[in-house]
Amino acid sequence: MKVNKMEKVTLVILAFALLLSCVLTGCSKEDSKKTEKTLVIGYDRDAEIMDTIKTAWYSDALIYIHDRLVTRDYEFGYKPGLAERWDVSDDGLVWTFHLRKDVKFHDDKEFKAEDVKWTIDTIKDPNTGSPFSGDLEAIKEVNIVDEHTVDVVLNYPFPNLLYNLSGTASGIHPANAYETYGDDYGKRVVIGTGPYKLEEWTPGDKTVLVKNEDYKWGPEWMSNRGPALIDKIVLKIIPDENSRMMELEVGGIHILRNVPETYVEKLEKNDDITIYSEPATKLGYLAYATDKEPFTDVRVRRAINHALNREEIIQFVLRGIGEEAYGYLPPALTDEYLEESEELAYKYDPEKAKQLLAEAGYPDGLELTLSADNSSKSSKLAEIIQVQLKEVNIDAKIQPYDSAGYADMLREGKQELFIREYSWSNADIIDWFLLSSRFPYPNHSRWVDEKSDELITYAAQRPTWDERAEAYKEVQRYLIDEAVWAPIYIPMNMIAARKEVKNFKYHPWMLQYNDGFDLEVSGK
Repeated sequence: MKVNKMEKVTLVILAFALLLSCVLTGCSKEDSKKTEKTLVIGYDRDAEIMDTIKTAWYSDALIYIHDRLVTRDYEFGYKPGLAERWDVSDDGLVWTFHLRKDVKFHDDKEFKAEDVKWTIDTIKDPNTGSPFSGDLEAIKEVNIVDEHTVDVVLNYPFPNLLYNLSGTASGIHPANAYETYGDDYGKRVVIGTGPYKLEEWTPGDKTVLVKNEDYKWGPEWMSNRGPALIDKIVLKIIPDENSRMMELEVGGIHILRNVPETYVEKLEKNDDITIYSEPATKLGYLAYATDKEPFTDVRVRRAINHALNREEIIQFVLRGIGEEAYGYLPPALTDEYLEESEELAYKYDPEKAKQLLAEAGYPDGLELTLSADNSSKSSKLAEIIQVQLKEVNIDAKIQPYDSAGYADMLREGKQELFIREYSWSNADIIDWFLLSSRFPYPNHSRWVDEKSDELITYAAQRPTWDERAEAYKEVQRYLIDEAVWAPIYIPMNMIAARKEVKNFKYHPWMLQYNDGFDLEVSGK
């Protein structure tokens, strides 16, 4: 087509006008960047691998990458997730899950029964080495009924099945993910059906999630069942406590999980920040490698328990915001917690500790290594434990690690004394850490004990919830007597959120950032 001179001039003018408009108002790409809502969350440690099947410590990112068959609402009730409903046979041995038909994975593959079977089978496969495998021991097999129905067949009635299938560890993966993505899976690639997709994971630095625009199958109990309002979530690793607080105060991060107790008073005075606080299903404890001398002797283990002044630790480390731990479960687990834990526990008694050490053949004390991760809280805890142990002639040399190195150390069995804190809302955490079948990891206490195994297995296999809860109390009595750990504290679960975060909803287990959470963006 021939263009005359006047038309050329007109086209030039139009092009210039378009360019000028872009400069003055911002091109669409730039405009999208300005209005993009990116929620930044601060953490003190990172995941060891971004794979629910293989990890023993679950990054919060995995909550949003994967959906689960079962969800838990704000009252902790079991509700449909990827399974729209389920039926249980009269004998309690067959659970039939009817799956949603409108779900797709992040790679655009349709979610089907084969994905449920592959995920559970892979967790249970001994060759996988999944730390979660023991929690699914009750499952005999998973049978595909049709493309959207599976039968989960049990070895014995197991009332805790819904709890296990609702946890982060039970996030559903696409069938054959390991074969499809190879060694990249859990590192550069993670595929789920959740409201967010993995964009980037830089270990020890950050995890970046981008919202799943196709998401439309949120649970019925959520107010927002479609795509999240927040475009991106950045999980930012800041090991230093002071730096995390500074980032929160200046707006470098919007939400801080596990607020350090030492900063609560200061943050409460900041009008830009709100602290949400609830009793935690957490427990902090001092552990030891029970298969190594001198910890093979129960008198040494009991001596360490008597050496700890828990009240002093809570004041020094937690600024008094917390409770003394006497047993192996937090009191928030009202059904399963052993009420007489305090009565049975080891009271602070340095002289008794020295006496027990002498009886065990260590009248002049011991020299040990105390391992801790390099977070501020663990460092402070290690310092005061070191001082208290010194009072009973135990000379503990502190060995700090970063989070990845700490996990490696435990996996390799190099530990003597070491500090841990767990967060879990079910008595099966005892199975996780103390069954012989979990040796050497996550049974990092290296506790291999026939009677413990019998008691735990009996409790886990009770046919009703009430019988199960009572049986786990007997487990706790035995563990306290054997001084398998030295329980120290129960913290409060505290979350700080800046004023930019809108429609904050506290969830007792998993914050649901896709359920109407919003973010005020400057310049909008």
